[in-house]
Amino acid sequence: MATIKYIGRTTDFRGKTLWEIVGNLKNFGVGRVVVRSMFERYPEPSFMKILNVEALPDEEPARKVRVTVEKTFRGRKYPNPVQIESVSYKADYRLLSKHEEAAYCKFTERQEKIFPREIDLPPLLKEFVARETGKPAPMVPIKLQAGRENRYRLAKEGEQPTVEVTMSIGKPASPSLYANCEL
Repeated sequence: MATIKYIGRTTDFRGKTLWEIVGNLKNFGVGRVVVRSMFERYPEPSFMKILNVEALPDEEPARKVRVTVEKTFRGRKYPNPVQIESVSYKADYRLLSKHEEAAYCKFTERQEKIFPREIDLPPLLKEFVARETGKPAPMVPIKLQAGRENRYRLAKEGEQPTVEVTMSIGKPASPSLYANCEL
């Protein structure tokens, strides 16, 4: 029995290139919905509705196409049309059938995560800071990085956080090593 040995780089892409999809559609797929397989890992729907298609000069070996789309990423629709050009050669797109479009493109509002304003320090650092400052339970403020796709924020004064952030070592691989320690 012969064994198979694969040579070369592997990818996580599943599907066809945009060139292959729009080239086989009437009116180059204007009005149809395309999904990038890489974005299907998110619970919220991510899809693109084709508005315009332009062929680009043929460059070996990739055939690229410039597609203007109405993009929805993780349930949030972009305010302006987006041009897809540099990633159109990737074999990671699939066309939604017309009967799938309504169910797939249904908007579901994503819940906003509210984080506490301060969290505990890691156990060892907590001991050092407590000895230095004299505070029994020192806390450190959280700083969240703002971004376009963020659906989280810090709790306002007196507001109850929806996310609990704890500092612990988790479940140890060998609990017997920690038998006589306070965690």
